[in-house]
Amino acid sequence: MVSQIAGYMSLTATVDHCAFAAQQIRALRPEVQAFGVDQAWYELLVRPDSKCFSGSPGAFVDCLYRHRSPSATDIEVLDRAARWLAERFEPTRISINVHPQSLTAGHFVDCVSRHQYSLAGQGHSLCLELIEFGDCIDRKTLIDNAQLLRRRGVLIALDDFGSRLNCFDLCAAGIVDVLKIDSNLIGGLDRQANRRAIVDCVTTLANGLGGSVVAEGVERREELGAITEMGVTYAQGYYLHKPEIMEI
Repeated sequence: MVSQIAGYMSLTATVDHCAFAAQQIRALRPEVQAFGVDQAWYELLVRPDSKCFSGSPGAFVDCLYRHRSPSATDIEVLDRAARWLAERFEPTRISINVHPQSLTAGHFVDCVSRHQYSLAGQGHSLCLELIEFGDCIDRKTLIDNAQLLRRRGVLIALDDFGSRLNCFDLCAAGIVDVLKIDSNLIGGLDRQANRRAIVDCVTTLANGLGGSVVAEGVERREELGAITEMGVTYAQGYYLHKPEIMEI
């Protein structure tokens, strides 16, 4: 696996560069056959090149979104992720962070559909993680396009759920397959009853929506034990898998 995800990847459409890493999302409850539990699942993580940008991965992406349309950045990332998937023999799902506004752009939706159709023939699939800090005024178009992509086999997730303004209207619209619990709520979960209560509520919400939960930022055995006991379906974090630089 390491040899398949080693290398460097750049955003050639900008003057800045970054590397991308893949972090595995693991199933904690194999008896629940949600989204093909046997399929390898990774999230694409941004790693800015310090020579071009000084700041966090989130700030780097914010910078790209400010200087051009969100869909331009998201399509570029999607194209490279699809290229990586196409070279894999093992059926794999990859999660990509996207700006909610991108789902209102027809050319972005067409791009996702085209990649999903091509990759599905090899047993691969895509998951779009809508970033919590991204605003989108045209909610109807977002919801309609999300439903369209879901019918074509693309999963829709809400990233960092519980960290910022949560998109309960999107949950109510029935377009959400996955709620990703922010790492700030998972850290110390085993020792803090208030955090457990919040995670329990999110898990109940996901079950009511017919979706699943991914716990982000699992860094200790005790945290893994706590979320497993609470019925969380998937988890990711350094305790389970350290991100590996991707070769594309």
